[in-house]
Amino acid sequence: MDDVSRRLGVIENDVSATKAGVGTLATQVGDIAARLPHMATKVEVESLATQVGGIAAQLPHMATKVEVEALATQIGAIAAQLPNMASKVEVGALATQVGGIAAQLPHMASKADVSDAKVSIIQWMVGTTIAVAGLAFAVAKFVH
Repeated sequence: MDDVSRRLGVIENDVSATKAGVGTLATQVGDIAARLPHMATKVEVESLATQVGGIAAQLPHMATKVEVEALATQIGAIAAQLPNMASKVEVGALATQVGGIAAQLPHMASKADVSDAKVSIIQWMVGTTIAVAGLAFAVAKFVH
């Protein structure tokens, strides 16, 4: 009988330990069941994987920080030059002035016109000098 009592005591201890283990398992199962609605499904993960694949396919076409910083440097250099650039208003004013000058050009003398006038003046000077010299000789002849 002692043997049966000892075995029965061991079984009771095992049953108590099993009950405690089942209680712990029940708590853990309850925790898992409470978290399940917030867990991602395979379909959701596959959809996310598809989206990540799409993003990964776009990455080679994206600019890197180094490229953007280089572009920012170029833009800064261009922006520094902008105050020295002419505006449309200034260019328009110059175009108006150039138009006014161009309108006056047909009325101005060309190199050929100046050269012809120069030749004509020299001819008149020579002719006038000869006429004055002839007149002076004629007056001198009549006076003597």
